Amino acid sequence: MAALMVLFFHMHPHWNLVPMLSTTSTFTRWGFSGVDIFFTLSGFVVYRSALHTIPKKGIKPFALKRLRRIYMGYWPILLLIALTTVWVYEESLPPLKKMIFSTLLLYPNIWDNWLPPAWSLTMEIYFYLWIISIAILPLRHQIKVIVLAMLVLAAWGIAWLTIDPQTVFEGYQPLRYGLTGLGLEFLAGALVAHAYDRRALIFRTHKTTIPLCILLILLGFGVGSLSPFFDRVEIMRAASFGVVGVATLVIALCLEQTRFSPPTWLVAVGDASYSLYLLHTFLLDASGRMLTSLGISEPQSLLFFLLGLPVAIVAISMLWFRCIERPLLRADHRTRS
Repeated sequence: MAALMVLFFHMHPHWNLVPMLSTTSTFTRWGFSGVDIFFTLSGFVVYRSALHTIPKKGIKPFALKRLRRIYMGYWPILLLIALTTVWVYEESLPPLKKMIFSTLLLYPNIWDNWLPPAWSLTMEIYFYLWIISIAILPLRHQIKVIVLAMLVLAAWGIAWLTIDPQTVFEGYQPLRYGLTGLGLEFLAGALVAHAYDRRALIFRTHKTTIPLCILLILLGFGVGSLSPFFDRVEIMRAASFGVVGVATLVIALCLEQTRFSPPTWLVAVGDASYSLYLLHTFLLDASGRMLTSLGISEPQSLLFFLLGLPVAIVAISMLWFRCIERPLLRADHRTRS
């Protein structure tokens, strides 16, 4: 669902070409918050993985497993983009520094990356380092450290926003990425994992928890709509769309305690969500070039093309997952075994 939200967020400029579809911006403009769900979910998954792996096998196996998961899904897509740029579009590759830094995921800024969505993967690697530092501590201290780290991140972000808001709004806040407010979302996911593993009350009273989380989601979107800076300033984003991410994760975990099960097609899309997240901007760019080359401008033809575009992107991403991403991951697993 988070990957689909991001896809439809980036569909908006394309759908603006057709008046009938442009009205969907009322909803699709919030799709970027899929990334906030992604960070929260990642904190949940990675913290649980660290607790099961690091005490038994150490830091190295855990770190290598997480980095393989990122890079082995990312590098083939980056190679596809490079080959397409040179052989199909007959265009120049980016400067060498940008290619190297993008390949190694060293750019936490969306505008610096060769593949724009990769900025979140850089943040993800930062967060892995935080989790490793926490997971090596005795279990009884870990939650205290997570809460302390969240307080530090919140205090740092709020202090700069209060003292020098102009610097923050322009993106020049000191240690913007080292002490990013988005870390609050990741660490909140870790706290949810702790509560979930201990069967906290919120997961045993889902009839109360789910309506409360829906209310928090509405409040998060409501607060986030007050200013465009809520999606650009990390501490403001964590306080609004980060709340949406945490509440969405808790709802999903509560639904696991019921007889509800997601549709098969949604599970299949979920399996391919990493490929979808990384491929969709490349495929949207390719579709724009296709529109130009085919000369599709008649309103009805354009409408059908743009309506079918997200379906085609999801289908291609699922095919990529089955033919490229999953076989690579399985081959890597067999090699390590």
